[in-house]
Amino acid sequence: MKVLILSALLCMYSAVTHAATHAVTHAAPVSKSTEEAASMVEGPLPEVEMFAGQCPSGWFKKGSRCFLMVTSKKNWSNAATHCVGQQGSLASVQSSDEYNFLQTMVTFSGQSSAWIGGFHFQGAWRWIDSAGFYYTNWQTQNSVSRYPCLQLNSNGGWSNYNCRTSRAFFCARNGPPSC
Repeated sequence: MKVLILSALLCMYSAVTHAATHAVTHAAPVSKSTEEAASMVEGPLPEVEMFAGQCPSGWFKKGSRCFLMVTSKKNWSNAATHCVGQQGSLASVQSSDEYNFLQTMVTFSGQSSAWIGGFHFQGAWRWIDSAGFYYTNWQTQNSVSRYPCLQLNSNGGWSNYNCRTSRAFFCARNGPPSC
């Protein structure tokens, strides 16, 4: 039930954010997704319009990218492999806007933290998707020799941790091209 509530809240957040920044002039509503969601929960669903061509089912659009929160716990390496199987990668965080979006997702999911795609290698922090490591939001930074993988914390910021620990994680992929 928490996952369905989280999905509805994030969908509404994404729709409001998208509507506030982009005028949607020609988009066909996708009613099948709404009907499928309605059959999975008791009571009425909030009115949220979904548009074709956004992100795959279960993924949430933020900016030009799609994000998926996976609550089944995996270590960092297995989480990275899972994301590749979803045609994405562990999520890099490119802005405070993306960070706030992911932080909201991890908080509403009830998780204390989730893996993101940052790792320390050859003296520098990097993103697994090869994006530049320009935006940072450190809560704590531990010894990189023992803790080379990044986790996003529900209580704010991110920190590095042992990669063998199992936790929820975020996948990301580029969204569909705009028409």
